Amino acid sequence: MRKWGLHYLTGLLVLAVILAGCGSGDNNSASDNAAANMGAASEASTEAAPAAEETMKYDSSADVDLNQTAMRGGEADSGSNNPAGKGGNSGQQASGSPTGTSGFSGIDVAAGLNKKLIYKANLTMEVEDYGKAQSEVRNLVTLAGGYIIGFTENMSDYEKGGNFVMKVPAAGFSPFLDKLEEIKNKGIQRSIEGQDVSEEYVDLESRLKAKQLMETQYINFMSKATKSSDLVAFANELGAIQEAIEQIKGRMRYIDQNVSFSTVELRLYQSGSGIVDIQKKEQEPLMTRASDALSKSLNALSVMFQGLFVFLAAALPVLVVLAVIAAVVLFIRKKLGRGQETRLERIRAGRTTQRDLPGHSTGSLSEEADLFKDEDEHSSK
Repeated sequence: MRKWGLHYLTGLLVLAVILAGCGSGDNNSASDNAAANMGAASEASTEAAPAAEETMKYDSSADVDLNQTAMRGGEADSGSNNPAGKGGNSGQQASGSPTGTSGFSGIDVAAGLNKKLIYKANLTMEVEDYGKAQSEVRNLVTLAGGYIIGFTENMSDYEKGGNFVMKVPAAGFSPFLDKLEEIKNKGIQRSIEGQDVSEEYVDLESRLKAKQLMETQYINFMSKATKSSDLVAFANELGAIQEAIEQIKGRMRYIDQNVSFSTVELRLYQSGSGIVDIQKKEQEPLMTRASDALSKSLNALSVMFQGLFVFLAAALPVLVVLAVIAAVVLFIRKKLGRGQETRLERIRAGRTTQRDLPGHSTGSLSEEADLFKDEDEHSSK
């Protein structure tokens, strides 16, 4: 019995050793298989990495295109998706934010849709003190970070005022208008209008990309051209494309500038007292108006005599010179006239003596008569 027991124990031990060896072999084979599988997996992952990167790039580019398409969707799409968006976003925001605010504000929606809005305001304001109001307007423009691009001023007996054309940052457009209304005034008129240029801006961006692509292609064509005629043709086309690119960029800069800075046109004016004075004068008594008319006539005569006196004072040197010349001429003429008279008297005396002599003929008498006639004519002259 003891022998059988020993044999039984020995058999159990051998069986246990065999089972242990088989288990270790299975574990080794399993570990080898696992190692082989891990190596194959690593190789597969290494080989699949470029493909995965390409797939991710494609997916990201597709997402960008989809996002751009969604951003360019417009207000109609946003309005149609708004009810569903409210329900979906409310749940997401409730889980993501503790405040639980639903939806976006108008500014966030405009920013998300990449809106381009140009605002312009026109104001007409009657003020009590034009000078003070003008200073306040200039100070408000400076504080708002804007600038004045145009100013005209007109003054009269009945009104004095000015027209301002200002540019203020779009972010402070409404506060600036509120500050303008706080200026002390008798009455104000205001109108605001906006222009959505988002569609035009998107179109300009698309045209700019197309023109830039054409520019690159023509530059490549020029680098590969072998004929001078082809080179000249490519250069002309490239010049036209570059000119179109600059025009598109200029228009985009203009839109960006007007979107960033809103335009405010303001007319300030203060009514004068001239109209009131005219009405008062029409209601004055007759004698008062007559005395006013007489005083105005006397003032006109005074102005006329003053002008005449000034004219004579200016012409005095010329008149003195003319008087001296006239005096000299008269003196010379008078002196010559005296000599002529003396000579005529001598001639007359001589002829009288000859006439008294005997033998004086009739012919001589007629000659003397002619001489006396000539003398009389000369003396009359």
